[in-house]
Amino acid sequence: MATSAWGKLRGLSNLDQIGIVSSGFGAISGGIGAYYASSAEKYRTKSLALALEHKKDMALFNMRMAESQAQHLNRAYNKQFQIATLKAGARKSTARATFAARGIQMGVGSTKDAFVSDEIMKELDKITMNSNKVRAVENQRLRGVGLGIQSTMLGLSADNMFATASSISPWMNVSSSLLTGAGNFAKIAGPLLK
Repeated sequence: MATSAWGKLRGLSNLDQIGIVSSGFGAISGGIGAYYASSAEKYRTKSLALALEHKKDMALFNMRMAESQAQHLNRAYNKQFQIATLKAGARKSTARATFAARGIQMGVGSTKDAFVSDEIMKELDKITMNSNKVRAVENQRLRGVGLGIQSTMLGLSADNMFATASSISPWMNVSSSLLTGAGNFAKIAGPLLK
């Protein structure tokens, strides 16, 4: 008469019975451990993706701020240019009035040289101020371009992390762990229950 598996199990020594039962529980606990480990990894990956997405948003915000600062610099330099032009015009008109009040003939000799030198200096100042303005504004805009590139790269990394998180399947890991545990259980219990 065929003996049932339960009957065969009862016929084994206590040590063999403990080995079989602990192997079964080992397979189950391995499956539970695999589930929670892969769940934790999935949430860790999602959290990393959210952190990257936040960094991307901050880089975009800073890019917009860099453009705003570039526009502010442009306005500030234009205002500075206007003030310098007004001061130069006031200086020139004061000098003309002073020379005329003293009876000095305008546009001849040293007065001509003085006004030509003043015009040259005024043009050099304008060129220098414009050069400084262009450099400051373009540096700020270049910083914004760098932040835009950085935000794109962070966005791609965040998308990749979200894709990785969605590919992590706790149940797939449980089934894999249970199959491995069942194989070990069969390896231990099979010879003993024959």
